[in-house]
Order: sequence, then C-alpha cells, then structure tokens
Amino acid sequence: MTWDREGDGYFTALKDGVLTLAFNAPEARNPFRQSMSTDFAAIFTEARTDAQVRCLSIRGEGDHLTSGGDIAGFKRSLDKPRAELQAHFHDRLTIAKTMAEALVAFDKPILVRARGAVAGAGMLIPLAADLVIADSSATFVFAYNRIGLTPDGGVSWLLPRAVGPRQAKRLMLTTAVVQADEALRLGLVDRVVPADQLDAEIEKAAAQFASTAQGAARRTKALIEQALTTPLSEQLIAERDGIVASVGTDDFAEGVNAFLEKRRARFS
Repeated sequence: MTWDREGDGYFTALKDGVLTLAFNAPEARNPFRQSMSTDFAAIFTEARTDAQVRCLSIRGEGDHLTSGGDIAGFKRSLDKPRAELQAHFHDRLTIAKTMAEALVAFDKPILVRARGAVAGAGMLIPLAADLVIADSSATFVFAYNRIGLTPDGGVSWLLPRAVGPRQAKRLMLTTAVVQADEALRLGLVDRVVPADQLDAEIEKAAAQFASTAQGAARRTKALIEQALTTPLSEQLIAERDGIVASVGTDDFAEGVNAFLEKRRARFS
C-alpha cells in the first residue's frame, strides 16, 4: 500500500512510520474543501488498520494550518432556493460527520503542527489531536457566529472537553480570536515554540510517537476516552484488561528488558 498521494488541496506521505497529512493550498490559506471530508474519512479509516502507520502528523503547507470552510463557496451557494440550500448543507454535513467520527476514532497517536490560522471546521484537527505544537503565529478563530452558523465537525463536542463548557460558550458566542499564548493557557495547544524550531520539534515528537509500543498506546487512548463517562469500578476493570492484553505481547518483554539494560526499547 502506498501513502504518497495527492488530492484536491492536500497530500499524504509516509516515512518511518509517520503518516503526514498536509493541507496544500497555501495561496488560499489551506481551506477545508468539501471534497476533503470523503477523502479524509477514507484516509483515517485506512491508516488505522495499516501496520505501516504508527503515527498521524497533520500540518498545513505555508503559513497556515487551515482557514476552515470555503466561505467563497458558501457565497456561490446562496443563489440556490432556500430548501435546496438546506438540503445541500444537510448532505455536506452528513459526509463531514463520517470524517469527524473517523478522526476521533483514530486510535494511534495524532500530532498537529499549528501555525497561522486555524478556523471553523479546521478546529476539529487540533481538538482531536493527542499533541499540538504551535509557534507564536498560531491563531484560533471561532468564527461560526460571524456568518450566522453553529459549530460543525464535532467542535461543539470536542471543545467543552478541552476547555470546559463555560469557556467553550465564551469562545463560540463571542466569535473569539485566540492567540498562541492564550491557546496554551486554555489547553488548545500543548507547547508553543519559536517558529524556527517548530518543524524540528514536530519531527522529534513524531519519531517518539512512531517508536512507542503501538498496542499499549492504542489501549491507553481508549482508556482515557472512556474514563470521561465510565464509573471508577468499570474503569479499574478496563485498566486490568488493558494490562492483561499488554503483558501478552512481545512489546512487554522488550520494554522490560530494555529498561533493565538501560537502552531504548525497539518495539515491533
């Protein structure tokens, strides 16, 4: 299976276990095009079951991650009769639902490089990630209300889990523009580094994710996700079952031996 692919406004590439998905329309600030929903859903689903892929790294070429929905395209759709316009967006968002579910269900490590604009439905990307590293140019734009829309792409579900319900309402209802320092304080990003160090830090983090014990990483993500809605007694049972599954793998033996031999583990 080859991962060196190019689509409408994006490309993918696989190297050393790291699958890079890059928005690739920098001249237009990397919009989240309608066709991407179908393509991205397939990419996330396919990569989840491909043993070659050990980490997903998402970025935007040029100065921005993604400017979100194509507002110029929205403008062109205004010529449609109201019922037809609503049907169009119903179908469009139904496809986007599949894409958002596939990303949230992606059980391998997800890394995001945040630079420049991150807006609208594009907020799904950092909110669904396991690690977001930004530079000082990163700007998170909650612009839905500005054009009379409600959130999409799972943002209304993910954002309260990241920052709490009250902050989520403030950000959405005030159409907030959040700079990198506030994003770090709120927990929208995990680290802010100098611009000239961003790519190196992303590469370092991606290599670390790709070298981790994959089965344990996937089980850890599942445990953390379910902990939000699971009673302690059930969570302890899930933790027990996770350990039992993990000790039955070659990775456990390799990890123990590497620790005692004071070397880096080489997980299969």
